[in-house]
Order: sequence, then structure tokens, then C-alpha cells
Amino acid sequence: MRGHYEIPVAGEPVPDWKVAKALWGIAWEIHWISLGVTFAVLAVSSIISLLRSSKKKLGRKPYSISINILLLLLGITRAVYLLVDPYGSRQMLPRWFAGLIFNLSFPCLTSAFCLIFYVFLGVAKFQLVSKRLQNARFITALILLHFIVVLAAVVCVIFVPKIAVEVYIFCHLFFMVWGLILSASFIYCGLKVIRKVKTLARQLQHQSQSSISKIAKVTLVTSTLGLACSILHVYSLFVLYRFFRRNEERPEPWMWWIFQTCFRWIEIAMACTISYCIMQPPKRGSVSTLRNINLASIPAENINSIQNFQATV
Repeated sequence: MRGHYEIPVAGEPVPDWKVAKALWGIAWEIHWISLGVTFAVLAVSSIISLLRSSKKKLGRKPYSISINILLLLLGITRAVYLLVDPYGSRQMLPRWFAGLIFNLSFPCLTSAFCLIFYVFLGVAKFQLVSKRLQNARFITALILLHFIVVLAAVVCVIFVPKIAVEVYIFCHLFFMVWGLILSASFIYCGLKVIRKVKTLARQLQHQSQSSISKIAKVTLVTSTLGLACSILHVYSLFVLYRFFRRNEERPEPWMWWIFQTCFRWIEIAMACTISYCIMQPPKRGSVSTLRNINLASIPAENINSIQNFQATV
């Protein structure tokens, strides 16, 4: 099993399918069927959310629509990849197309995460960087850059297969660094919001306090999952795929299966928490509760933080 072998256009080395499937048994079917169906459910959920948005005339909320479109694309690409030709094991899809839909899922997830983070910063009135950078145009440029990097990588691997390893490492490093930045920043802001809620606990009614705390805690969960994705990328580069060793070998079947299973379920969990953030309706009592609070004694930025997160998204 030792020696160099061609890395699939999808970017990730795969085990010897004959040997691996014999070892996995029913675990292989459980993996691709359960994950494929779950991603399909995510896509359907995103479609329903988009339809509800159109009926409720939420055209003024472009971030909600954009996030749902990204989650829809994530669900469709992952579902097709897993249900039709899981990891290229059947060779039913053209190699370039399999590589495209596999790698497009990464920027879809991080871009949705980035948009949630941007809205969260606006609601909480946090200024992490210069105002010139912390704006919609800059965020859009970063998102487009990630998609361009992935598309360029797939094209490069198709026409210059010899650089597949280098391209794969670059893409994963890009995803890893970007994910770490988003996760660390999100965790920092989420903790600050929770501290603000505790500071204002005496003046806030229980309903508003629990609502704000829930929003902050959900963002922390999303950030932790994003951090886990980045850690798994490090693990894959240095342990599972061993790209920095001279004699590469195919990944060990069970290690590969566990890694892919964990990574896919983390992607699903992260997508679900993002979807939860934008699908929760604002509570009716939140406005009346705010009117009963002594606003004069609360800093303006805290008042803005208390306003419903969903109203901005």
C-alpha cells in the first residue's frame, strides 16, 4: 500500500476501496446514506426557509436570504456527492465535477458563518477592525475570494495534476486559517455579550435576558464547531494524510472513516446552528419589555445589543 498514488480531483486522498469496504462492512453504507440524507434534509429546510421569507416579504433582509442560499448550496452539493458517488468510490461522476461539488461545500459553510458573524458584530456594536474593513463590501470580497480560490484550485488540479498535493495543502490551510480567525473572533464577541447580559441582569426582565443569552450561546456553539473543523484540518494534513512525508501512503481505512464521519457531522451541526440563528422568530414581548427598562441608565451600545438578533438578519 505504500508509494505515491494519484490524489482524486476532489482533493482528499482515499483508502483502497476494495480493502476498506471489506473492513467497514455495513458501516460504509451507514456513513454515506445517513450523511447524504441529512444534507438533503438541510437543503429542503433551506428551501422552506426561503419560501417563508418570500411570503413574509423579508426582502429587506438580504443576509437571511444569502445565508439560506449558501446553506442550500451546501446541502445540495454534499447530498449529491455522498448519495450519487460517495468520495468517488463508484466513479460515476466526472472527476472535475466531483472535485467541484466536494470543494464548494467548504466556502459555502464558512461564508454563511462569516455573514452570521458580520450581522452579530453589527447588532452587538463591536468594532474589531477598521470601519473600512468591517463593512458589507469587504465581507463580500472575502467570500468571493474563497470561492475563487476553490474554483482555481479545481481547475489547476484538472490541467496540472502534478501539483495536486500542493494545491490541496494550500486550500486546506486557507480554510483552516480563515476558520480559526472567524471562530476566535466569534467566541470573543459572544463572551462579551454574555457578560453584558449579566451586567444588565437586574434591569432586564427574565424573558429578554434569556433570549439574549440564548443568542450568544448559540453563536458560541457555532464558533466551537468552526474551531473543531480547523483542528480536524490540521489533523488531516499532518496525521491522516501525512503530506509532509516523502513516502505517502493511502490513509488507514478506519482512521479515514472516523475522520470523514466526524467532519461531516460537524459540518451538519454547524449548518444547523447557523440555520437556527436566522429561523428563530422574534418574541412579541421583547419590545414591551424594553419599554419598561430604565434606558437612561444603560449605554446605547447595550440597548442596541438587546434588540432582536433576528430583526437585523
